[in-house]
Amino acid sequence: MKRKIWFYRQLLSYIPVFFIIVTFIFFVYYQLLSSQSRKEAEMANESMLIQAMNFVDSSLQSIEQGLLSELLHNNELFLFWNATKPDDDYLNIQVAEFIRRFKQENPLVDSIYVARTHDPLVISNAAMTTLEEYPDAAFIHSQLSEPGNHWTGLRKFEPFSVVGYRNVVSLVLKSPVLLNGEGLLVVNLSPGKITDMVNRIYDQQISYTRIMDAERNDILAIPGAERDEDIVVSRTTSTLTGWTYLSGPVNGNFVSATNKFYKMWFAIGVCMIVAGVAWFIYITRKSYRPIEQIISRISSFPQFKAGAGPQENRDSQDEFSFIESALNSILAQTRSYQQQYREDLQLKKTYLLQQLLEGQYPTSLAQWDAQREVFQLNDLRKTQVVCAVEIDEYARFYHYYIHQDQYLLKFAILSVIQETAQKHGCDIWAGWMSGSVLVVMLQMEDREDIEPQVMRLFEDTRTWIEQNMKLRISIGVGNAAIDYTQIPGSYRQALQALKYKMVLGGNQVILYSNVNQVKKVEAFDYFQLVHSMAQSLRTAKPEWRQQFDTLMQNIERDVLDRDNITSLAGYMVYTIEREIGMLAKEYQQLWTGTAQPSLHDALSSSDTFQQLRANLRLPLEHLAEQIQQLQEKQTHSERIFEIRKYIELEYGNPELSLDFLANRFQLSPKSISKLFKETTGNKFVDYVIDVRIKQAQRLLEQTTLSVQEVAEKVGYSNVISFGRAFKKNVHASPGEYRKWSAKPN
Repeated sequence: MKRKIWFYRQLLSYIPVFFIIVTFIFFVYYQLLSSQSRKEAEMANESMLIQAMNFVDSSLQSIEQGLLSELLHNNELFLFWNATKPDDDYLNIQVAEFIRRFKQENPLVDSIYVARTHDPLVISNAAMTTLEEYPDAAFIHSQLSEPGNHWTGLRKFEPFSVVGYRNVVSLVLKSPVLLNGEGLLVVNLSPGKITDMVNRIYDQQISYTRIMDAERNDILAIPGAERDEDIVVSRTTSTLTGWTYLSGPVNGNFVSATNKFYKMWFAIGVCMIVAGVAWFIYITRKSYRPIEQIISRISSFPQFKAGAGPQENRDSQDEFSFIESALNSILAQTRSYQQQYREDLQLKKTYLLQQLLEGQYPTSLAQWDAQREVFQLNDLRKTQVVCAVEIDEYARFYHYYIHQDQYLLKFAILSVIQETAQKHGCDIWAGWMSGSVLVVMLQMEDREDIEPQVMRLFEDTRTWIEQNMKLRISIGVGNAAIDYTQIPGSYRQALQALKYKMVLGGNQVILYSNVNQVKKVEAFDYFQLVHSMAQSLRTAKPEWRQQFDTLMQNIERDVLDRDNITSLAGYMVYTIEREIGMLAKEYQQLWTGTAQPSLHDALSSSDTFQQLRANLRLPLEHLAEQIQQLQEKQTHSERIFEIRKYIELEYGNPELSLDFLANRFQLSPKSISKLFKETTGNKFVDYVIDVRIKQAQRLLEQTTLSVQEVAEKVGYSNVISFGRAFKKNVHASPGEYRKWSAKPN
């Protein structure tokens, strides 16, 4: 094998650039991952900031709600702000006790005081003094003009002049009910305790938190400490206090430096990509020279020149497409030649098999041996057995499967037979001679026990196909051909054995040696039985069923082959048609309408004798029933016609009834009533009344007989019954009808 010099050269040319670009891609991936991590950290930081704000607001709101509740319900505060006596020591002590207790219950509270203006007094948790003397008086005066309750930002608070100032945030609440003057309640909270509260949530070593009031003062800042200008990542504002909460990483400057460093690396990476592209261009141009040489060599062939190659628009193709099209053209031509060779080989083998089975080839073994090695044919010096394999119920198979599926299933049947023959140590040569029949020629190595070997082979094949392919096959086996000149006879014997499938049943192996022993019976022996059955069917006699069953039993007993059975069944249809042709037109229509087409379908579609028997009997049963019904209908019509004529003559007989007519015509009253209804569409009683009333009308118009006499003439012994029946049918009484009919026009 040649060394892969060009392969290694290409590999060493591209590997350095590959490593450089992959390294840069990893770096970009790392930066993207870091960026994603930063975004997730910012989202987490914002969530923590909102949680801290909610935590602080919850504590402040709890203090505010508690104080508002006290303002509404604390009687001492109400009395303090609306006091009429300036020096009510007991009341002042109670207010001071409330302040002390509330401060003790709320750790965030630094100090509390209440103030009133109508007699200026301030009570705090540390002292009680006048408003003007209190150190926070200026704040109190500034808040008196402010509307409503509110939180202040960071401010300085001095409880005593000797103590000094400290930072607080304050909640200012105004008295809700005042009789005169104004009153305030001021709660001062310690920023340091708020800071401790926030530090429970935030780790100040990782991220910082600031709470800025409206004046941009940091409520959480430690007095005297300095802070760097950190990067603000998250920002939110409290709706309760109006304070702005800020948060971000502690080492913001380091993060900023990292981002700048990332930009520098990005610039370096761009330069690396430009260098890599330049290297790729150089290597590609160097590697392209062999391709140019290949294209030049291909173009030198006439069949690949412009206008003659596999692609006429060669100029619109790239180089590899041109090379690919050239190779594809060569491969396609090669495959076409191979496929054509295989098809021709298969056709020649099938043709040779057909010639061999018909006895037209070979004329000598030497002639056969000349072709045997080329086409891989059987050795005719050995014993051959010809078998015919037929798909059962082929008509259903043909209509159920599409053409492609039929081809695949037939190929599968042939493959199963070949594999089974190999397992049994037999060489076979097979081919489909028609749509439903596969001819198989077995080459037997041993001349002893040939039939048992063939039986085992095809029983295994038949069982496997039935279980796995859900198809049934029948196999006709001819006698063994010791000499090649006996092969055509073995072929005819296999086909003849297959014809007995109709009477013996499908899905089995039929040996010609077995059916050849059956006594030969001429179809002429059945003609008399067919004639008798056809005559009985024409006259609708039930004996035809017994005659039909006898005919079928004799066929099954005598084991007739398909040709004789089909011929005999066709003659039976012809005989029945001739017998029906002797009847009236109505009977012939019954035959041509449904019976004849059904019988012809039975002959063409039946695969086994049992199917043929059932398919013939059903239309014959239906035809016999229709003939019988038509005959009975004609007989009944004639009898009803006689009864109607008798009623029209004997309408005046008062005894005229169903029982009277039943005795007269030897029929049951029920039968006469039913036949009357089916034939005339009217009930018997209604028909008799209609005849009598029409005769009564004629007598009233044409004679001068009295109504009583007319009633007696038409069979009514009671004139009242006659009048009721006449009026019901004519809608007038007999007298009114006579007067009406006597008028001109």
